[in-house]
Order: sequence, then C-alpha cells, then structure tokens
Amino acid sequence: MEKHVLCKQDTLSIGDREIYQIGRLSVVLVRTKDGFYAMRNACPHQGGPLGKGTIQGAALPSNVGEYCYERKGDIIYCPWHHWEFDVTNGCSIREPEKIKVKTYAVKVEGDDVVLYK
Repeated sequence: MEKHVLCKQDTLSIGDREIYQIGRLSVVLVRTKDGFYAMRNACPHQGGPLGKGTIQGAALPSNVGEYCYERKGDIIYCPWHHWEFDVTNGCSIREPEKIKVKTYAVKVEGDDVVLYK
C-alpha cells in the first residue's frame, strides 16, 4: 500500500471536506464527528465532483415544508444530480448494494492525516 500524507489533523473541522490530487487520482477527504474518510472524487452516475457537493444527512419522509435528516454530516450529495453517498463506506443511500463510490483507508498518524491506497 502506498502512503500519502494529505494534511494536518487540524486543517479540517468537523463537517468540512477537501479535494486532493494523488497522481491522476482525485479524492475527497471528509471529516465527520467520528473521524476522517476518503473517497474517489467522482460520482458513479456521470462523474460529478463529489467534493464540490454538500455534506448533510439523509432526508427522511416528512410533512410538506418540513425537512428532517438522519446521520447529519455523514452524507455527501453530488452537486450535479444530488445522488447521495455515505462518506463512511461509499454506498449510495438509495441503492447501497448496487451503487458505490471507491473509498480509501485513512489514518491519523501523529498530527498527519494519511491516506493508504
């Protein structure tokens, strides 16, 4: 496995994300309340840049004009067509068994956030 130091731990606050280029690979690093997660920066639908999308929660059924979310801060939305993906495992919210974004192992080593691929 190749080791790539992406940033210092305090670079990203909870709920933030940053796009990193590793050779020809573009990844988005997300910091949630539970830690750091990295995934390929391309939506499997049409290649939209996930790192430019919003990070929210999964929308729950609710009344008209009411917006309820679960798992706040764990879901990234593609900016092109609003496909939703769980940042912790790359799975689509709507079809987790069929649609997934490639994820990468991330560890905090000392003060560094390191990606392994």
